Amino acid sequence: MEKKRRFLINTAVLTVGNIFMRMLGLWFRSVITVRIGASGMGLYQLIFSIFMLGITVCTSGFGLAMTRLTAEGKASRGCIMRCLGLALSLSAVALCALFFGADFIAARFIGSALAVRPLRILSFGLPFIACCACLKGYFFAHRNTVVPVIGEFWEEGITIGTSLLLLDHSGLPPLESLMAGSTLGEIASVIYIVPLFLSYTRKHATAKGSGKVMREIVHIGGPMLAGSFLRSSLSSAENILIPVGLRRNGADGAASFAQYGIVQGMVMPIICFPMSLITSAATLMIPEIAESSAKHNEKGIQHAAESAFRLTLLFGFPAAAFFMVFAEELGTIFFGSAQAAQILRIMAPLAPLMYIDNVVDNMLKGLDQQMFSLKVNLCDSLMRVALIAVTVPVFGIRAYIIILFASEIFNAALSIGRLLKVTGLQADVISWIIFPSVCGSLAFYVMLLIKKIIGIIIFKK
Repeated sequence: MEKKRRFLINTAVLTVGNIFMRMLGLWFRSVITVRIGASGMGLYQLIFSIFMLGITVCTSGFGLAMTRLTAEGKASRGCIMRCLGLALSLSAVALCALFFGADFIAARFIGSALAVRPLRILSFGLPFIACCACLKGYFFAHRNTVVPVIGEFWEEGITIGTSLLLLDHSGLPPLESLMAGSTLGEIASVIYIVPLFLSYTRKHATAKGSGKVMREIVHIGGPMLAGSFLRSSLSSAENILIPVGLRRNGADGAASFAQYGIVQGMVMPIICFPMSLITSAATLMIPEIAESSAKHNEKGIQHAAESAFRLTLLFGFPAAAFFMVFAEELGTIFFGSAQAAQILRIMAPLAPLMYIDNVVDNMLKGLDQQMFSLKVNLCDSLMRVALIAVTVPVFGIRAYIIILFASEIFNAALSIGRLLKVTGLQADVISWIIFPSVCGSLAFYVMLLIKKIIGIIIFKK
């Protein structure tokens, strides 16, 4: 009972934190969209897409390894130091590659010289991101969500504050100001979390050392690192191909960046916003399921999986209904874009697929299924890149939206199938799909009615 109460408290803390962070992020995006426009937002997204490759190299696998090993009682001080050392070593390699290769990347892949200095500025944040990923994984394993959540607040606050300050007073180009703010936020995050980590480890005993610790780190983190890097590479290729394909479809350079920016920089953040309610529980599921798996507690794993399916879809379908009904209002309030509103209504049904895929992926990580996730993610990414290269130059942005739907269905179906097989859980079509979809339909009509009533009241006034 105490364990369940602690899980619920941690989930609540993480959820509130995620909601606040996503609200802050949406507000910040709306502000910078006004400053740099839709085409600037598209370039901003492309730069960060390349930067994500560096982040993947120095974070993917190490945070998970720290969480898993700590939850399983294997994280000695030596293990922690090895995780940090590996992450920082790879971050140094990624930093050099991004800094010295910025000219080539900007010219060859992004197609804009404006991306060179932003990429170099971002590269200095990689070691700090690597350090934070490992230490946050340690705190999550100890069911301590307060430290990571406050750290996220602190980082985001510094990022937004310094970005706006630099935009208004530095005289730097807008993109350089934004990237400098991001890097300063990452530095601030390390300044916050390292002293707390040192204090926490002094007060709490660590596990005894093991000669196999490096093998364990590689076993857990290796597949995820390889998979994440390859998928990030393919994702970057995908993001680069979209503006190229749109230009071949007839759009000029600014228009192609603008269309891409609307989908990835405006619509997707709105759809992903409610995921903060799901991501919290999903993140905390990794140590819980890892612990249950280590104890061979099959009933505990099945109960967690069943509850996750039911609650995620029960939340996802009404969320999709909300996006469909209030698309114009959301597009106007956040970005002042009618086109963003139109695309949001079309892409709204993606919500339940994205949410369930996120939850299932985290559960598979807790069950030592990194290799399966690697294979699925690679197949999915290869399919997306191939389809984008062939269809976007012919059919434009509509083709990309259809590809997003196909990708999510493919990924979610395979991941769910694997989870059911590993856990021995039987699919419950009524409680998992039919009931949530009925609730989503009812929510759609209720919200439509509320919208009409509000419209009538405002019109009368």
